[in-house]
Amino acid sequence: MAFSKPNARQNRIDLTHLGASGDIAVLAVDGFDAGDLTDIAGSAERAGYRTVMISPKKGLITGRPEGGDEMNFVVDAQPGEKTASAFTGLVIPAGAASIERLRNDQDSRLLIADFLRAGAPVCALGEAVAMVAEIAETTNPESDAVLALKGDLFAADGEDARSDARSLFIKAMSMTAAAA
Repeated sequence: MAFSKPNARQNRIDLTHLGASGDIAVLAVDGFDAGDLTDIAGSAERAGYRTVMISPKKGLITGRPEGGDEMNFVVDAQPGEKTASAFTGLVIPAGAASIERLRNDQDSRLLIADFLRAGAPVCALGEAVAMVAEIAETTNPESDAVLALKGDLFAADGEDARSDARSLFIKAMSMTAAAA
């Protein structure tokens, strides 16, 4: 008997290729939107990228998806330990508490500025949009998500803004890597 449904395992992450395309820095601290992280990390990992948690806080940080339970993530490095050149791109998940702490952390601001100067893809979601615009010294696009690429900010708004920004971020990293 033949099955007409596609195998659910076809969309799984191939761990042997994880990180083959490069590393993505995820800048966050306690209080970030874990749903943003898990959504973009899944897409990135399927494309061969590895996510690296960067935080001013050492050890574990906690995030919570909208309407979900708290999740813990292991911090891989602090903002002053690595530069943008060590990564293919940067993701800054939403979360008012997390963004306020990052906004007040000089090393985090310098890391974001380093990515913007390098022209590397930066995906900022929710409250992170205003912080990235501030560091880029541009007007706040007042949108749900922004993709920074080669120093320009591209805003996305509406109910699909975050998913659109995530998919464009992955494509931008692939195009940037192919051009290098």
